[in-house]
Amino acid sequence: MKKAIWITWEHQIRNRSMAAMLGADLYVICHGGGRFRRYLRCASDTFTVIRKEKPDVVIAQNPSIVLNYLLLLIRCLYRYEFVTDAHFGGVIAFNGNYLFQQALDLCNKLADLVIVTNKEHAAYVRTIGGTVFVCEDPLPDLSRYDLGVEPTDKTVYFICSFDIDEPYEFVFEAARKLATDNFNFYVSGNYAKVKIDPTKYPQVNFMGFVSERDFYDRLFRSDVVLDLTERENCLVCGAYEAMAAEKPLVTSERACLKEYFNKGAIFTRHDSSSIVEAVRTAYQERSRLKEEIREWKVRTINVQNERKSALSKILGME
Repeated sequence: MKKAIWITWEHQIRNRSMAAMLGADLYVICHGGGRFRRYLRCASDTFTVIRKEKPDVVIAQNPSIVLNYLLLLIRCLYRYEFVTDAHFGGVIAFNGNYLFQQALDLCNKLADLVIVTNKEHAAYVRTIGGTVFVCEDPLPDLSRYDLGVEPTDKTVYFICSFDIDEPYEFVFEAARKLATDNFNFYVSGNYAKVKIDPTKYPQVNFMGFVSERDFYDRLFRSDVVLDLTERENCLVCGAYEAMAAEKPLVTSERACLKEYFNKGAIFTRHDSSSIVEAVRTAYQERSRLKEEIREWKVRTINVQNERKSALSKILGME
């Protein structure tokens, strides 16, 4: 059986769940400071890991594109198979930049295998000559965070990174409208990076950056989870977390989201009135949606086990 390691230069739950699923040792290499210094330190630590572990298979998250090219360059020295987990940001340039898209395409063509989360991205990778495997995020194991506490009534948890694809202004307007019905909104994420003044939105509880335990504590104390994206072909992480915690989900009317999260979810357009209606529906039908989520989880876990077996066979890790 081949020895595999998983390397990432950022904290992201998919790295943990995918590495655990495949039985690969996970190395999260993160440093602070300026970009150039940070890249040098991360690259040095990556060299150290490769030299020490001498793996047969190296899997890396993309982003970082720098990490991926580093591992492509030294592959000839250490003779490992290189797998890039392109997830979402490693397939289509998020900023639409032509040169960055060319860099992504070349990386995915040169890799021994590209892991993506949906069939549309798989089709794209094949058009550029890449070898691809579709694997959605494994459901995270959140049992250690579930303390059996009942949700605070009418609590909505908006999982947000305050990135350009997230229509948070519409959510805050929806929170204002729903406050008359005693809904309580909590939002995760670093709101300061987009210069939001929390005092302008008294109906919203801004949590800021919180610990993992506090993040999941709020998840389990909520009635409805809200996670939205403007992007196509993006399976938002908060949706997996909501399903794992068996919390009714409100997410975007996007084809890939509707296809994958086809039970236990309410889909909404990105305007405040639609979000208000979706949240109300999810809360009113929460008992039915929870039952659907339990059915969905059983089916999804079975499919994930099939993905694991197939991917392990491809990589010689059985």
